[in-house]
Amino acid sequence: MIKFPNTSNAKKTDGHLKKPSPEMTRGIFSFLKKVFSYLGQKKFFIYCYLVPFICFFVYFCFIQSDVYVSESAFIVRQPEQKSVSSLSVLLSSVGVSSVREEAYVVKSFSLSRDSIKTLNENLNLKNIFGNKEIDIFSRFNPIGMDDSFEALYKYISGYITVEVDASSSISNLKVKAYSPNIARNINEGLLFLSEGLINKLNTRARNDMVDTALQEVNHAEEEARKCALALSTYQDKETLFDPAQQSTMQLQHVARLQSELIDVRGQLAQYREFAAASPSIRGLEKRAVELQKEINTEMSKVAGGSDSMTQKLIAYERLKLDREFSDKRLASALATLEQARLEAQRQRLYLERIAQPNLPDEAIYPRRLLNTLSAAGILLIAYGVIKLLVIGIIEHQQ
Repeated sequence: MIKFPNTSNAKKTDGHLKKPSPEMTRGIFSFLKKVFSYLGQKKFFIYCYLVPFICFFVYFCFIQSDVYVSESAFIVRQPEQKSVSSLSVLLSSVGVSSVREEAYVVKSFSLSRDSIKTLNENLNLKNIFGNKEIDIFSRFNPIGMDDSFEALYKYISGYITVEVDASSSISNLKVKAYSPNIARNINEGLLFLSEGLINKLNTRARNDMVDTALQEVNHAEEEARKCALALSTYQDKETLFDPAQQSTMQLQHVARLQSELIDVRGQLAQYREFAAASPSIRGLEKRAVELQKEINTEMSKVAGGSDSMTQKLIAYERLKLDREFSDKRLASALATLEQARLEAQRQRLYLERIAQPNLPDEAIYPRRLLNTLSAAGILLIAYGVIKLLVIGIIEHQQ
């Protein structure tokens, strides 16, 4: 051990310590030279390269746990039927988007916290990946310092991979685990949750399409019911079954009365001309007056004041027109509802499994030979760099 001179009692000049003496500088250089000389010996190669390589070799070949991969393939599709109706254009803003987009939605969901949380609640992922049979460098929470869900999510995210083929929209789901059954169960669970997501999207899209049309149908039914009730109430109040027919009947009755009045006046004219003293003249005159009064009364019923048939007919036709309009509106709303249901059925999504999650019978990872060779190469490069640095420092000091 080299003892450095005590500079605590050194004299100060202008508020600063004096520079180290030449003897002190030579001592430091001598110490560094010994260190560098030691590092240049074979022990440096042993401790800097051989020992770490043996540790990596033992870990990769004998300690690192086997990793099994379960794979599955699926596609999000919809029926080939295409709708060209105006309703499809109208509902496109609230309908289902393209299938390719939905494939990426499924991918995002599979890697989301919601899916991992559901899997953890059903499969207890913390205990599965925290099993002590897994090597300490691979298991979850190896020293028990962070058992949070966020730590589990970051850990599990490295074991789940979803790849989407942009041209065919086929998605490949890969799940890594330290047990074949666990890998398949997690893969199956993610597919099941993804199917539930697709069904949820279908339900939401169908509701967006159908609910608006259904509300319009309910409103049209209510309006049609009110209009029919108003017309029926008016007919009962005014004792009308068919105002047009009733007006025709009244006019026909007036026409008969006028015809009879013409006959009576003709007879009366004849009597006055040929038998002025006949007693029948008074009776005919009285009959003529009565017929005229009856004609006036009947005409007032047809085209008179507020209680005339004409006024009733106007109110009746208005109520009838309202009922016909509400009926047509209801028919149109029902047709729109049916089209919305058909459109929702055409745009319904399906998660079709192309390949079921397999049960791996052989561990794919770790690639022990490749990992060992990679470690050997990296350590050799690090050893060479450090040795060059040491040699450079020694030469600089000399």
